[in-house]
Amino acid sequence: MKPTTYAPLLALLIAIGCSDNTATNIAPPPPPPPPPPPPAAFTVFETLGDSVSIAAKLTEFRTALGGVLNAPNSPPADSGRREINWDGVPAALTDVDSFPANFFNVNSKRGALYSTPGTGLRVDSTNFAAVNAGLAAQFTAFSGKKLFMPVGSNQVDVTFRLAGTDTPGLVKGFGAVFVDVDRLGSATIEYFDVDGQRLAIVRAPNHAGAQLLSFTGAVFQEAIVARVRITSGDAALTATINDISAGGTQDIVVMDDFIFGEPRPLGPDAQVTVGNVFFRSVHNGTQNPAVDTIAAGARVTWTWNAAGSHSIQSTGIPPAVFRNSVVMSAAGSTYSVRLFNPGTYDYDCAVHGLAMTGRIVVR
Repeated sequence: MKPTTYAPLLALLIAIGCSDNTATNIAPPPPPPPPPPPPAAFTVFETLGDSVSIAAKLTEFRTALGGVLNAPNSPPADSGRREINWDGVPAALTDVDSFPANFFNVNSKRGALYSTPGTGLRVDSTNFAAVNAGLAAQFTAFSGKKLFMPVGSNQVDVTFRLAGTDTPGLVKGFGAVFVDVDRLGSATIEYFDVDGQRLAIVRAPNHAGAQLLSFTGAVFQEAIVARVRITSGDAALTATINDISAGGTQDIVVMDDFIFGEPRPLGPDAQVTVGNVFFRSVHNGTQNPAVDTIAAGARVTWTWNAAGSHSIQSTGIPPAVFRNSVVMSAAGSTYSVRLFNPGTYDYDCAVHGLAMTGRIVVR
C-alpha cells in the first residue's frame, strides 16, 4: 500500500498558524472625526400671562436687541430693532386671505419678507371668527385688535432684508407673541443662518385652560440670523376645526406682535491661500500667521494654490474652535467654515505644525 503523504498539509497548517493577523500592510481604522464646534451662543427670553404681565419680558428682549425702535420706512440702521404689530395694516388688506408677503418691506419698510407652504397670509380683526365662528372667544390680542396667521398652513417663514431694499440682511434676534398656546411644543421659532443651517429652536410656554399670551424669542451675540420659521399651533385654521380647550383634538394658536433686530448686511468673507509652506491672507497679505478679521457669521475659505499635503487644524481654546479639515493635496482644493461666536480662532497645518499658522478674529 502506498503511504499517505502528510508533508504538504502539515506545511500549510504551520504557515496558517504562524501567520501574523496584524500584518503591517493592513491599514489601521481612521481616527474618529473631531468634535463639532460649539453652536452659536444665544439667550432665550420667554414668558406667559396677559398683556400687562408679559410687557416686562418684552422690555428685556428689546433691550437685548439694542434698545432703540427704528421707525417704519426709516432707512437701514446700524443698530436697534424693528417691530410689527399688524394694527396699522389698512382695511383693504385686513380680513382677506391675500395679505402681501412683501408688505413689511415695500409698503411699510421694516425688512421682513413672508412665505408659507400654505395658500396665503391673513391679518384678521375678528379673532378669526370670519374663518370659524367658534373661534370668536378663543383669542385675546396683545396689542390692538388684529392678529396674524398663514392660510392653509400653520407655518410661516420670515426672511430678512435691509429695510426697504432687496439686499439680504441678518438680525441679532427675533421674538413673537403667540395667542392661546395649550400644548408645549405646538408653537416654535426656528432660526437659520445664511446657508439655511438651523442655529436654534425655541418653544413658546404653554398654559392649562386659561386663554393667555405667550412670548418667546432668542437673541444671539451678533447679527447672524437670515431667516426664521414660525410654527403656530398644531394645524391651520379651518371653518370646522376646534381648539383642544373647546373639545377639539388640535392646539390652535395664532400670532400677534413680531420683534426683531435691525437687519444688517452680511459681512465680507475671508480668503486664505494655502501654499508650500504657508498660509497667506488674500485680503491683507499677512503670512504665517495669516491674520483675518471677519464679522460673526461670515465664512473663511482656504484654497490650495499648488499641490502639497496640508490641512486646516483648529488650535484655539473652546469656544473659539472650528471643525478641522482632512489632509488635502490637490491644487485648487478648498475648505470653508462659517464662524458665529466672537473670539480669536488660531489654527495651523496638521502636517507642518507651527511652520504654517493662521488666526481669525471674529467680531
